[in-house]
Amino acid sequence: MTAPVVLIPENPMPEGGEAFWLTAHDGARLRVFTWVSDNAARGTVFLFGGRTEFVEKYFEVVGELRLRGYSVVTMDWRGQGLSERMLADTRKGHIDDFSTYDRDLARLMEEVAPRFPKPWLGLAHSMGGQILLRAAHDRPDWFSRIVLSAPMLGLHFTPTLMRVIRGLTGVLRFLRRNGDYVPGGTSKATDEAPFEGNILTHDPKRYAIMQALIHKEPKLGLGSATVGWLHAAFRTIDETSRPYYLAAIETPMLIFEAGRDALVAPEALSRAVEHLPNGRLVSVPDARHEILIERDEYRAIFWDAFDDFVAGG
Repeated sequence: MTAPVVLIPENPMPEGGEAFWLTAHDGARLRVFTWVSDNAARGTVFLFGGRTEFVEKYFEVVGELRLRGYSVVTMDWRGQGLSERMLADTRKGHIDDFSTYDRDLARLMEEVAPRFPKPWLGLAHSMGGQILLRAAHDRPDWFSRIVLSAPMLGLHFTPTLMRVIRGLTGVLRFLRRNGDYVPGGTSKATDEAPFEGNILTHDPKRYAIMQALIHKEPKLGLGSATVGWLHAAFRTIDETSRPYYLAAIETPMLIFEAGRDALVAPEALSRAVEHLPNGRLVSVPDARHEILIERDEYRAIFWDAFDDFVAGG
């Protein structure tokens, strides 16, 4: 069944795309987009965004992948974009456990991926990078190479603040407040905040496109995370940061660090690469968290390294 697409003049959908619904293991609806390339030899890039993100935000990236000759498959993660939300308050960014994302990705790989040419390459940002790291560990047969932009392998808190947040999260979970916003959280989407002072990008034009998309379709917007989401994030980060866990991942992996990332801890990325048998770290100096939505000079660093990596360099 065809799924809706949010369009604005400044952000056209790349030609040849198809949007449809995929039914998850528990009946939830997930919005999937696909583009088929005429150049089957290049293979397929499976593209995944981070927390709060939606496919329309990545139309520019999809177009750049298409120009390189790739087929592209992407989807809105459960609980965001136009995929089914987890709670009655649809602005709450919630998940019960990251294993739910694992199962949703498995359904995509079982039901959609076989129609697309190999090699299959993974490309993900932030939270999507955490999910693809889990996939590389549990399903090494899926992706021949993986590229991660500022993956959520550790959160950017001081040790003292981390202890406080973990303690408070534990208390709120004990009080059965999993579905509440984290303390201080609101329904306002990050992309709805003014450009000045934002921690995502230096590029006002790309930021304005994100805002215009949410203005056109408010259902795309997602507010702060819930206590349950934050607990699940801590749990998966603890699991995937263990040296023996990382050492078991043999898939070649290119990880990008944003030099001015205020969300992801840089030391978590360098530590991960130390233990990944085939990991490589590329720093994008001065870039904020969303490297793929950054200024052209930062994005050029990304694409140069991406092209070299996928070519086997």
